[in-house]
Amino acid sequence: MHLTALLPLLAATATSGSTISKRCSPPYDPQWHHGFLPPAPCWQTFDPSCKPYLRKDTQMTIDAPHNLVIVYGIDQWCAADIKEELAREIDGRKTWGYRQTHGRLTLIEGGILVISNMTDANVAKYQALQSYPW
Repeated sequence: MHLTALLPLLAATATSGSTISKRCSPPYDPQWHHGFLPPAPCWQTFDPSCKPYLRKDTQMTIDAPHNLVIVYGIDQWCAADIKEELAREIDGRKTWGYRQTHGRLTLIEGGILVISNMTDANVAKYQALQSYPW
């Protein structure tokens, strides 16, 4: 194909804007559970650019006046990660910092996570959180 034939295609691509985004790379540290800091907690998911979303098959209730979020549909794998995070906090091992970045985590039987003692900024982040788009 000649360069002159490619120029209109290149021009159209350049003017339409790029949808390519940089892929995120989670920080690595062998002291963290699983050896890295996830871009989003296990009750959320993320796109290739690390934008968080509410994970598929979960639902969320926000009680902003009480700085409280309830996430329903926590699976066993996620519950195990939350329990590990809480255990690490108690015994002084390196945590992912969920208490600081989300709030106090409490697991309730039946796949329910209660996040309390949230800052107003964290509540606002959860209010802006969208459901998984795929």
